[in-house]
Amino acid sequence: MAERVWITADTHFGEPEAVAMFGRPFADAAAMDDALLEGINASVKRDDVLIHLGDFCGPHADGKKAQLSHACAVRKRIRCKKIRLVRGNHDGRSERFYQLFESINDLLSWRSGEDRLRVNASHWPMRLWRGQFKGAVLLHAHAHGGLPMLGRSVDVGVDCWQWKPIELDPLLKWMTRIECNAPDGWPRLQRDRNPAALPDLAS
Repeated sequence: MAERVWITADTHFGEPEAVAMFGRPFADAAAMDDALLEGINASVKRDDVLIHLGDFCGPHADGKKAQLSHACAVRKRIRCKKIRLVRGNHDGRSERFYQLFESINDLLSWRSGEDRLRVNASHWPMRLWRGQFKGAVLLHAHAHGGLPMLGRSVDVGVDCWQWKPIELDPLLKWMTRIECNAPDGWPRLQRDRNPAALPDLAS
């Protein structure tokens, strides 16, 4: 059986502040960790691939070493062998942290399926992305459900998807049904720009 690919983001494992900050329905960080790990292990099989778009663990009150230790403990509880991390702003930068994942990137871009759909995956939301006006999609994180969809872009963080990963193929099929329009308004917008609205950088 072919491997299935899943995507998730913004788990913030081990961060007590994430419960209140993002309005998560858990008693504490330990309960949050248990629920998120259950969501992963119930969906993502051992030989599947999980793409994680950053903020694997949140900041730890006892510092970066404690955060790294917690990341190692959490990784041991995830049964999936292949996790590909796209770095977020809270992810570690040590070799030991990198070794928890099959690959580490700041941005992923690839073509998927028979129609060769361009897929971009970033921790950061973008207003413009590669291939946007030719139908390409953007999968992002960081916003915790706080940004509306913009064309074929979607927040794949756990706050938006019932605390569990999303299977990639059905997600992409759904996204391709969203109308994609070229920016025919750009020339008009350029004409309507008011040079007087620019800041005076000399002052």
